[in-house]
Amino acid sequence: MAFYSDFAEYYDAVFPLEEDVLEYLESFLEEGSRRVLDVGCGTGDFCGRFAAMGLEAVGIDVDPRMIETARGRHPDVAFHALDMLDVGTLEPPFDMAYCIGNVAAHVRQGVLPSFLTNVAGLLEPGASWLLQTVNWDYILGLETFAFPDTRVVMAGGEGADTPRDIVFSRRYEDISDERLHFLTKLTENGETVFEGDVWLHPMRRDDYVRIHEDSGLTLLGHFANFRRDPFVSDRRSSSVYAFRRP
Repeated sequence: MAFYSDFAEYYDAVFPLEEDVLEYLESFLEEGSRRVLDVGCGTGDFCGRFAAMGLEAVGIDVDPRMIETARGRHPDVAFHALDMLDVGTLEPPFDMAYCIGNVAAHVRQGVLPSFLTNVAGLLEPGASWLLQTVNWDYILGLETFAFPDTRVVMAGGEGADTPRDIVFSRRYEDISDERLHFLTKLTENGETVFEGDVWLHPMRRDDYVRIHEDSGLTLLGHFANFRRDPFVSDRRSSSVYAFRRP
């Protein structure tokens, strides 16, 4: 997970907390909710916002440096350096759990059912499980795919007057129904800071829904984004699922 450790310093600049995402997640909290779980929490800003609402927020991430950063930013949140496949070791119950940012694609298809069964076991009856991936139905029809570059300007370090011009690039290669190469590159002022190379495990919409339902989770809705626009399988978009434990 060296890529994620290298990325921790830049994570919040490249992926700032978006209010429409927070509002979407918050809309699934039932009255009287007490505990929420962020699977793949990164630097923990969503957990921090839920904690500020008076909820007990728990965040897990496999990368220790991400967790170290999260604890420094949000000391009132319980963060754990934990592989998401070990989610079942957490203490239940939770009133909502979520996994956003395409984190779920790191889970191999063969072990996804047991992961989801563990998630369902952590939820209170009636609690929601919210999942975001890219639209794999669209991506799997392509040979390669490149995201538009993300470019941000960060302030220089202490005593430095030169701004930090950050460019983050992402692309998919070797695309198949079983797996694909996720290649990343981050440059600062034209110099390469790091390059990442990991395998992801895509899954089409119907397969995601089937495996969730087999794990005891009922589909509430499926959207193209956090604004709840209709999902269209052959368009580039997110794939935002809402499930509930009956």
